[in-house]
Amino acid sequence: MRKFTIASLLLMAAIFVMAGCGNFGKNADKDQREDADIIYEHEKEGGTMETGDGYGFTHFDLDIEVEGKDAIEADYEVDKELDVEYKNALTGVNVKGKEAMDELDKLFTALLLRNNMTEEEFKERILTYYELDTYSKFDLEINFDDGTNLNIEDVK
Repeated sequence: MRKFTIASLLLMAAIFVMAGCGNFGKNADKDQREDADIIYEHEKEGGTMETGDGYGFTHFDLDIEVEGKDAIEADYEVDKELDVEYKNALTGVNVKGKEAMDELDKLFTALLLRNNMTEEEFKERILTYYELDTYSKFDLEINFDDGTNLNIEDVK
């Protein structure tokens, strides 16, 4: 009988410890779940930097030629994986992967491209970023998160 009493007391102590440490109620961790839901909704709406599509688009392809020679090539593609390549003949940069993403991040955060901008606004912002007054070819393709696409081809 004494062993049964000791075992019962140990079981009750374990139950009290578990009840005191955990929150098994109906609203357990409700605040944290709500925060996670808000973050998830934000990710569905426009993406995030962590998933690679937080810039508002999943495809960005820019080619600029100056005096008939390649000057800028920027390729950014988010599919199942992030595929990035960046070449700037004006500054001698030719990188892929993380180094290319670092360069494109600077470009994308400076430009703040949105699907409701005019073609002239796109060209003006990009040319201003690269400090270019003229070009012989300007080719830009963007696929935005909302399904709209932009395609600018201008050859002089």
